[in-house]
Amino acid sequence: MSLHKKLWLAIIGLLLIVFSGSFLVTTLSAKSYLQQQISMKNADNAAALALSLTQQGADEVLLELTLSAQFDTGFYELIELRAPDGKLMILRQDNQPATGAPGWFMSLFPINAEDGVANVQEGWQQVGTLTLRSHSKFAYERLWQSTQLLLLIFLAAMIVSGFVGGQVLKRILKPLDDVVEQAQAIGNRRFITIPEPSTLEFRQVVSAMNEMSGRIKQVLSSEAKRLQKWQRDAHVDKVTGLNNREPFMKSIEAALESDDVNATGSLSLVRLAGLAQMNQLYGRANMDAVLHEIGKELNRIVMQHSRWAASRLNGSDFAILAPRAMDPREAAEQMQGSIRAVLENHSMDKGVLLPAATTIYKHGDTIGSIMTRLDGALLSNEREGESAISIAYDGDIQMQPVRQQMDHWRGVLVESFRKHNFTLDYFPVIGLNQELVHYEAPARLNWQGDKLSAGQFLPWVNRLQMSLELDKEVVDLALRAIETTGYPTAVNLSVASVVEPGYLSWIGERLTSKKEAAKNLWLEVPEAMAFRHLENFKHLCKRVTASGCKIGIEHVGHQLSDLGNISDIGVDFLKIDASFVRDIDNNVANQTLLRTLCTVGHSIGVKVYAEGVRTNEEWATLQELGADGATGPGISLPE
Repeated sequence: MSLHKKLWLAIIGLLLIVFSGSFLVTTLSAKSYLQQQISMKNADNAAALALSLTQQGADEVLLELTLSAQFDTGFYELIELRAPDGKLMILRQDNQPATGAPGWFMSLFPINAEDGVANVQEGWQQVGTLTLRSHSKFAYERLWQSTQLLLLIFLAAMIVSGFVGGQVLKRILKPLDDVVEQAQAIGNRRFITIPEPSTLEFRQVVSAMNEMSGRIKQVLSSEAKRLQKWQRDAHVDKVTGLNNREPFMKSIEAALESDDVNATGSLSLVRLAGLAQMNQLYGRANMDAVLHEIGKELNRIVMQHSRWAASRLNGSDFAILAPRAMDPREAAEQMQGSIRAVLENHSMDKGVLLPAATTIYKHGDTIGSIMTRLDGALLSNEREGESAISIAYDGDIQMQPVRQQMDHWRGVLVESFRKHNFTLDYFPVIGLNQELVHYEAPARLNWQGDKLSAGQFLPWVNRLQMSLELDKEVVDLALRAIETTGYPTAVNLSVASVVEPGYLSWIGERLTSKKEAAKNLWLEVPEAMAFRHLENFKHLCKRVTASGCKIGIEHVGHQLSDLGNISDIGVDFLKIDASFVRDIDNNVANQTLLRTLCTVGHSIGVKVYAEGVRTNEEWATLQELGADGATGPGISLPE
């Protein structure tokens, strides 16, 4: 029972006690007063009537007429006259039961008034003894009316006090609502803080909870900074601040094996020709400063796009991985322009060549094939002494113009949404005991007899701004599958589900209409989108978790500095990006990174899963590091 109900019951009980006490005191006092008044009236009326009878003489006819006339007034229950020897001379009695009040009331509060007694004389001789008893029905009626009036006053007072008390109670307990909301948020892994109320007891509770939330945020922020430092020390070139070759190659490999919007994009190389000669001419310290500025400019480019990455592959070669970029020249031109601008600022651009090569990669390509065609195009440019940008096509097959491809894919997707050609594939996520955690369910497109992977059509869905429609489609597919199989199922959401206001109400209605299925639905949002639109993501988390659905962040590890923000989001799980999982059994730096990441997640009750696990050795190492589960090509359910 809630505190509000208990307080109201206490107030009602208190009012009932007050009413009962008031009722008893008032009614008993009124009964005593009426009883006394009736007794006095009986005595007075008996004396007056006896005096009147004395004046009548001893004539029995006159006595009986006088007594009958008095009794007929209806105010008396009993009038009798007895001779001195006790013989009944005249009797007038009303044997009808008293009315004017309920029987239970008269039984509960009986009125026992004393009879009026007086002697009737004839001269000095006693004629008889007169006994008179007034009717008590009038007293009961009056007592009952006063009791009803008291009850009405009490009810009116209860209504008024209930309204006023309700407003006062609402104001007093307003801080309690905030405390309850904070407690519920903490239970949902959202460690929020609220203003401390003025009420002492509430203030003590809120202060303790705020202190706990603040301490957790501080710990997470501190751990996020440590993780970022470790990542920079292990993965970042100290001169330029760009990724080293090894982690960059792992990012390319993860992109090629991914099955989402990042599975297609461009990879661009720019070579700073003659770097060795420039070191001799300008000095290594000066050139290191120039390379540092070049690194800052390239990082500025990639920071404008989610999941883009820049690297210094070797002394003079720079690269940018640009997922979702359909124009291969875009990143290469930005790289050339930024490097040229830095050299011009230092008056070092004269005679310096910046040959570049770029290509489109797609799901299923290999790093070897991509780098081979890029190196060939770059070498050809450098030999010709040019700063041109060569586009390295796969197998010398010229790509269709982007506009033509967009028109083609727009027709494909419009018809596919209309005919609901989308399906889901299922890949297990297993726990530490080889049990099923849930199925990852990437979208597939059935088109002209072929099943297209997400990596083939998602870039065009994103480019044509149809992501919201696809998010709705995959949620509906997952809910229907859960209703059929009962298996927990995870689907990926795009940035549209986070930023579009209409999606929040749509998914709320969907989950409410399918309450049982919603409990087995898992939703995943990419790390870059979750942290870039943090407030909107919090609203999405709050809405879907209210229906029992689980929500988490996938591809975690690229924005470790933002990890402290998960303290008040309320996510259920994190999925570590495959680029950090690759060869984890032989990568000490990434082992330290993932061990700390798992510890941070567990400290706030968040499960941590690994993506892209390929070997048993990787899975065994991840278990030692504290991962709660894994998915990938090397993961399967036991038969």
